[in-house]
Amino acid sequence: MKTESDVDTDKIAVVVRPPSRGGIDRRIFGLINGLPHSLTSDRYVSLVSDLGEGFGWVAAGAAIAMLGGSKGRRAGIATALASVGATYIVQKQVKPLFRRVRPFVDREARVVGIRPVDHSFPSGHSASSFAAATAVSIYFPTAAPLAFGLATGVGLSRVHLGVHFPSDVAVGAVIGVGIGALCAGLLKLRG
Repeated sequence: MKTESDVDTDKIAVVVRPPSRGGIDRRIFGLINGLPHSLTSDRYVSLVSDLGEGFGWVAAGAAIAMLGGSKGRRAGIATALASVGATYIVQKQVKPLFRRVRPFVDREARVVGIRPVDHSFPSGHSASSFAAATAVSIYFPTAAPLAFGLATGVGLSRVHLGVHFPSDVAVGAVIGVGIGALCAGLLKLRG
């Protein structure tokens, strides 16, 4: 019978990457992107990331609209509009202004899945997710921890998958919160 002290340590592989040189943004990127990757974990992280693409939030908005009565209809519409609006504004209006390259361009980064060809700053997935989370939370405050937890998971997934820097996610989140509050506020005024 083996004890912990009998474990064959040369069969255990631990890869530790030192933080990358550069600013705090790049160092945090290196820490999150350097977390362990496996086929299973990458599949789940990719699934969380896909939620932030907008379709997941639009589907959630549709479900809220169908199941939530009059208040749910306004909340669902606000959620879907906020998600789609944030995606559009970030992708078509903001990213072309900054033209920041993705983390995997000209530096070492582990990329899981597709390497997006558009610009990195800010994160459209994060903007979409935080816009939807804000809209849902304005109508249903008790859902705020779940909604913002999911939005945060989407943002972190984008860094872990190697396609965004943490500052891309943070600025996308701020833009998303603003758009979500605007959409929900306008629909509340009409209702």
